[in-house]
Amino acid sequence: MTIHRLCVQGRDEISIFFAPGRHIDGFRRRAEAAGRPFPVSVNMGLDPAIHIGATFEAPTTPLGYDELAIAGGLRGAPVRLADCLTVEQKAIANAEIVIEGHIGPGRRVAEDQNTHTGHAMPEFPGYTGPANPALPVLKVTAVTTRTDPILQTLVGPGEEHTSLAGIPTEASIFRALHKAMPGLVTEVHAHTAGGGKFLAVLKCVKSSAFDDGRARQAALVAFGAYTELKNVILVDRDVDIFDTDDVLWAMQTRMQGDVDITIPGVAGHVLDPTQGPDYNPALPARGATAKTIFDATVPFRLAAAFERARFEDVDPRPYAPELDLPYP
Repeated sequence: MTIHRLCVQGRDEISIFFAPGRHIDGFRRRAEAAGRPFPVSVNMGLDPAIHIGATFEAPTTPLGYDELAIAGGLRGAPVRLADCLTVEQKAIANAEIVIEGHIGPGRRVAEDQNTHTGHAMPEFPGYTGPANPALPVLKVTAVTTRTDPILQTLVGPGEEHTSLAGIPTEASIFRALHKAMPGLVTEVHAHTAGGGKFLAVLKCVKSSAFDDGRARQAALVAFGAYTELKNVILVDRDVDIFDTDDVLWAMQTRMQGDVDITIPGVAGHVLDPTQGPDYNPALPARGATAKTIFDATVPFRLAAAFERARFEDVDPRPYAPELDLPYP
């Protein structure tokens, strides 16, 4: 189960873009090496639980893990499947539209062969993705629909896309951190400004000076848990990680640039236009990047000097009785 961009290339042909390292592309490569067609079904018009389950990635969902189990857990009921009519593959039984077919070995097409624009479609980083010059082709063998089907699609970089990517990112990072150092990181936010993939904000709860180093170690664990993560911001327990202004306030008042930690030349994501030798000749290949930890937490020994200004709660009811405001 996975989500990838498709482009109609002809009456019964669709190109598929696989980001590097995806499990489905590994399966396709094995079939191609054996000279076999790779049967797939494209399912459109699904409930949100299936979309969320499909966006989880390794190591949270390792090779062989059924992402539909996540969808079933979220919705509290199994996801019903049906046999495809023309290929040996399953489809989502309640999908609005199912496209059946197989990816044949050896065949490649330019993604923009019909337009020659050099571009594909808007992607989650906020840019129009470049057209790939050689993509595998899905040969369509059948299309089935529900009565009066609803066509559902997803185009980046809107928050529908970035939130869909961000929720599994948050869960994957939190799970890894809870396992590695339980209790230190209590909240994780995969910010929409990073497409739900590139930027994470971690709330750290320190209990000793030793936790100053453990907070930065938590960022390294986050990078290990989610390869495409590019920047991590560490904040204290008094910062609302879902409020961008609050996070930026912590960065301005609790951080010095010369103590940032930069990790150069590690794996990232090919759709970020800065990640490649054209932007930085020091990078070895497209999809390599430098990753940065912004430690905006207060050193434990200085916690008292960084206590936020406090204000008394005020009962608003005497000043605006017509609004019938609740208090407290």
